[in-house]
Amino acid sequence: MRALGPLPTRQVILEALDATDEMLALEEEGVNLPIGAVTDARGAVRRAEKGQVLEGSELLSAARAMAALIEVGAVLDRRAEEAPVLARWAAEIELDGIIVDDVVGSFDPSGRLSGSRYPELDELRKGIANLHGEVRATLDRLVKGQDLGDELLQDRYWTVRDDRYVLPIKSHAKRWDLGIVHGTSGTGRTVFVEPHAVVQLNNQLRLAEGRLLAAEHAILTQLSTEIGTQADALELATEAAITLDVTAARAGLCRSLKATRPRVGEGDRIDVTKARHPVLVLRGVEVVANDLSVDATHPVLILSGPNAGGKTVALKTLGLCAELVRHGCHVPAAEDSRVDRFDRILASIGDNQTVEGDLSSFSAHLVTLKGMVDQVGPGQLLLLDEVASGTDPAQGAALAQALCEHLATLGPRLVVTTHFAALKAMGAAHPKFQVAAVQYAQGKPTYRVLMGATGESHALDIAGRVGLPAEVITRAEAVLGEEQAEMSRLLSALEAERTKAEAARAEVDRLAREAAARAASLAEREAKVKARAKELEAEAAAAFTERLKAAEKAIGQVVAELQRSPSHKGAEAARATVAALSGVLPTPEAEAPPPAEPAPLKVGDHVRLRSARGSGEIVGLSGSTAQVRVGGLTVKAKLSDLVLTHGPPPERRPAAAAAITRASRSSALSDAVRVGANTLDMRGMRVDEGQDAAEAFFDKAVRGGWDTVFLLHGHGTGALKEGLRGWLRSCGYVSDWVPAGEDQGGDAFTVVQLS
Repeated sequence: MRALGPLPTRQVILEALDATDEMLALEEEGVNLPIGAVTDARGAVRRAEKGQVLEGSELLSAARAMAALIEVGAVLDRRAEEAPVLARWAAEIELDGIIVDDVVGSFDPSGRLSGSRYPELDELRKGIANLHGEVRATLDRLVKGQDLGDELLQDRYWTVRDDRYVLPIKSHAKRWDLGIVHGTSGTGRTVFVEPHAVVQLNNQLRLAEGRLLAAEHAILTQLSTEIGTQADALELATEAAITLDVTAARAGLCRSLKATRPRVGEGDRIDVTKARHPVLVLRGVEVVANDLSVDATHPVLILSGPNAGGKTVALKTLGLCAELVRHGCHVPAAEDSRVDRFDRILASIGDNQTVEGDLSSFSAHLVTLKGMVDQVGPGQLLLLDEVASGTDPAQGAALAQALCEHLATLGPRLVVTTHFAALKAMGAAHPKFQVAAVQYAQGKPTYRVLMGATGESHALDIAGRVGLPAEVITRAEAVLGEEQAEMSRLLSALEAERTKAEAARAEVDRLAREAAARAASLAEREAKVKARAKELEAEAAAAFTERLKAAEKAIGQVVAELQRSPSHKGAEAARATVAALSGVLPTPEAEAPPPAEPAPLKVGDHVRLRSARGSGEIVGLSGSTAQVRVGGLTVKAKLSDLVLTHGPPPERRPAAAAAITRASRSSALSDAVRVGANTLDMRGMRVDEGQDAAEAFFDKAVRGGWDTVFLLHGHGTGALKEGLRGWLRSCGYVSDWVPAGEDQGGDAFTVVQLS
C-alpha cells in the first residue's frame, strides 16, 4: 500500500471508484470475499517451476493460497451482474483447481502426507512404529531385568543418542563389551551404550526410516512438479488479488470516513460541500464541515482569517480530497461534490528551516516556491500556507502578490492562506481570484469558512483572549495607529454584521423550506382525499366480492366434509349450513345503526353479524374477537361487528346445532353412507390376505381423512367375515366397528370407525 502511486488517468480513477462502490454493496449484502486467506505463494511456486522440491509445509501453504484465490474468483463470478468491475478483475484468476485439490488432498489435517491417500506411506509408518515398539520393549526388559544390575546401569532408563536407542552405563563397565558406545556424559561418569540386543533392530529402524523418506521425497517431487506448472497463472491471479485487496482497503477507508463518491471531471476543478479533514475524522475529532471551491473561472483562492482559526486545516482538506481522488478513493464530503484529477499536487506548508543547509524559515520557504515556479503548469494544484511570511510585512506582501499573479498566468489551481491585507484586497478585486475567510464570531474563531468574505487576523483580540496584559494590548493599538486601528475595528464590525446576515439568511431559508413543505403537504393531502374516494368505491365492490368468496368457501368446506365422511346426518347438517349462509349476501334494506353503547357480550349470547348478515351463537371470546357458530360453520368476527339478539335464529338453529353435535360411536357408524371410495372389496381373499389388504386400505383412508369405511367380505362360508371381525378388535387403526345395517348393505359389510 505504501508503494502505491496516484492512478494514471481519470478513466482508471472512475473504474477504481466503481469497484469500491461494488465492494461496499457486496459487504452490505453480507457477501464474504475470502481475500484474507490469500497469501503470496509466488516465490515458492516459481522455485517448484525451476525443479526445486518444496517441503510439505510449503506445498500445503501454496495450495491453500491458490484454493483461496479460486474461491475469490468463484464468489465474484457468481456476482458478475452486480459487481462487473470486480468480476472482470477476478477473471484473471485461472488456476487449475484439479491440481490444487490434488495437492491439498495429499496432506492430512496435521500437515503430513496422507497415509490414506498414499497407502505405501501408511505401511512404512506402521512398520517403523512396530520397530520402535520392539526396540523399546527390549530396552525395558534390559532395564527392569537382572542381567544388568545397579553395578552396570547408571540409572534404570533408556534414551536416544545419534538417533540410536542407548542405555546409560557406568563408565567402568564400558570394557565389558555390552554394545556400541555412542557418547559420554559431561562428567564422564556415564557412557551411552547401544546394547547388542537392539543393534539389529536399530539398523532395521534406520533402513525403514530411509525408505519412508525416499517415498515421501518422491511424492513431494511429483507434487512440486504439478504445482510448478501454475507459476505463470499464479502470478496473474496474485496481482488480481492484490488489486481486489486494495479495493477492499478503499472500501474500509470509505466507511471509516463516512465518505461519498465525488464527481470526477476534466476541468481541474474542486467544488466540495461540507468537506471534512480526513485525518481529523479518523482521529475521532468533531470536525466543522466547510464548502470550498476553486475552478477555471477563479483559479486562485485566497484564504484569510484569524490565527489558529482553521485556514491551514481548510487548505489541507482541499489538498487531501484531491489526493484521495488521485488514489481512487471516496472523499469525506457531501454527495454531489466534485473533485477532478490533478496531474500533480505541490505544497508549501510548515517550517522547512535547516541548520545544515544554512536556511532560515523564510529562505527555506523561498527555495520551495522556486521549485514550484520551475515546474508549475496546467493540471496541477498548488497549496501555499502563509505565502511569503517570515520577513518584512511590506516586502513579503509585495512578493506574495507578485508570485500569485505570476502563478495564475501559468494555468494551475492555487490555494493560498495569508494575513497580508494587500493580498486579501487583490483577492477581492482580481477577476481570477476569489476570497474566503474563516469566520470569527463572539470573540473566537468558529472554524467555518465563508466563501466570498475577507477576514481580519484579529491578532489583538486573540492576544487578549490568551491573557496578555491589558496595557500591552492598549499600547499595541496605539502603535498600530488610529487610522489602521479604526480600519481593523470597521472590518471586525463588518464581520459581525456578516455573521448576523448569515444567520438571518439561514432563518429565511428555513422559513421558506417550511412554507414549501406546508404547500406540498396540502397538495398531497388533497390528492389523498381524491384517491381515498376512489378507494372507497373500489372497497365497496371488493367487500361484496369477498362476501361471495366467503360463502363459496364455506359451501366448499361443507361439500368436502360430506366427501370425507358421508352420512345421513351430515347431509342434513350441510342443508342447515347452506340455509344459514343464505344471509351472507347483502339485502337492499338499509342496516339499522348500531347502538351507542352495546351491552357486553358473553359466551352463549345470540348475535347477528353486520357484515355477513348472518346470525349465530358465541362459542368463544378472545380479546376483541369472538368465535360465532353460524349453522354448521364457526367463524371469527370482531366484537364491533356483532349485534346482540334475543333467542336463537328462527328455525335454522336446531338443524345447524344438529350438524355440529358430535354423535356417539354407534350412531356415527349407523349414519355412515357407503360409496365406492370408502369401500374395500375383499371377496375371494383368505383371512391373512384380507388383513393385509384391510391394513393398507385403513392407512390410505387415514391419510385421506376418512372417519368411517366399509369392508365388503360377503357371506360365503363365514370364515373371512369372522376372521376379519376378530382381527378388528385388536387392530390399531380401528376405534369401533359394527355389522352394516340393512340400509347400508346388510351383514355382507362391516362398518369400521377409524382412530
